[in-house]
Amino acid sequence: MKIDIGTEGKILGTKRVSPNGQVSGLSEYAGEEVLIIYPGPREPRVRMDAKDYLKEVERAVQAQMRHAFTRYRGLKDRYRDEAEATRAFLKAKSPKSFQGLVENVDEWVEAQVKRAEENVAKRLGKDDEDRRGG
Repeated sequence: MKIDIGTEGKILGTKRVSPNGQVSGLSEYAGEEVLIIYPGPREPRVRMDAKDYLKEVERAVQAQMRHAFTRYRGLKDRYRDEAEATRAFLKAKSPKSFQGLVENVDEWVEAQVKRAEENVAKRLGKDDEDRRGG
C-alpha cells in the first residue's frame, strides 16, 4: 500500500520485515533518509500515576468486600449457626468413611461434658456437706 503525500515523498504502508531484519521495498531508497515507524507493543502499555494505582486498588478492594458480604449474607440465610454450617460442609465434602463421624464426635463430646458437669456437681455438693460438718 502506498499513499502519495506530494512530489517530495510518500508514506509507505505496511511492509514485512525479513528474517535478517531487512524491510522489503526499501531498496529503492538506498542512501536516502527515510522515516521508519516501529510498530507498538503487542499488548498495550498502561502508565498510571501512583494516585491512579491507589484508586484502582480501592475499587478492587471495594468490589471484593461487596462480593464477600453478599456471600456472607447468603450463608447466614442458609445456616442457623457455625455448627450447622460445619456439619453440612463435613457431610457434603468428607469421604464416605467419615460418614457418621460428626454425629459420633458430637455424642462423645456431649457425654464428656455431661460427665464433667456431674463430677463438678458431686464435688460441689461434697464441699457443701464438708462445710456443714457432714
